[in-house]
Amino acid sequence: MTAGAPQPTPPDGRLDLAQRQVPCGIDIDTLLEQVAEGRATERDKHQSHCPHCQAALIELADVWAPVRQLAEQPVTTPTSMLAAVIRHIDRLTHDMWYTLHQAEAGAIKVAARVIAVTARQAALQVPGVRIAFGRSTATARAAETDTRQHRPPHAAAGVMGHTAVVDLALTVTHGQSIDDVARQVQQRVIADLRGALELRHVTVNITVDDVLAPPPNAAC
Repeated sequence: MTAGAPQPTPPDGRLDLAQRQVPCGIDIDTLLEQVAEGRATERDKHQSHCPHCQAALIELADVWAPVRQLAEQPVTTPTSMLAAVIRHIDRLTHDMWYTLHQAEAGAIKVAARVIAVTARQAALQVPGVRIAFGRSTATARAAETDTRQHRPPHAAAGVMGHTAVVDLALTVTHGQSIDDVARQVQQRVIADLRGALELRHVTVNITVDDVLAPPPNAAC
């Protein structure tokens, strides 16, 4: 389909927000920003002659209306609540490389390296995974650098509170569906981390770095 060509209109006539651009080629994000800033009724030279942009601005304004109404409502935050939130944030940020679970018997902390090792062991249980690298790092900058440059062990784990984000680098067996293996690893790691460590939010990013021939004793 030619770029900029008119796109099919949904049966109900409403804008399909799954599209990243309106038919004239303008990014929806640009129009949404205009609406969020309260300029939905303003039109630049292009918009004043473009029915696609005009329809999009009207639709986005309609979608955004509940957000604007909520934002305009006056809210008074109790001082005690604000102080409690600040104390909780302070506890979370006191040590960025440990999870924190406040139990009745006391606080439970788990190091990021434990998260990484648990994730690596879970990944190795998935058929087709030959090697899985995982580790924690001393600083967020080191984690980003190691992951980006694929320096061994090719992975990092970030944790805070009940949340963990794990990067894993895998080597899989040739002939396996790489996408299927990666998805199974994500599911297995998420399930193991939630089950063993009571984490609520787990994100697993997978990088497949290499493939290896099946081992000699592999069934044909």
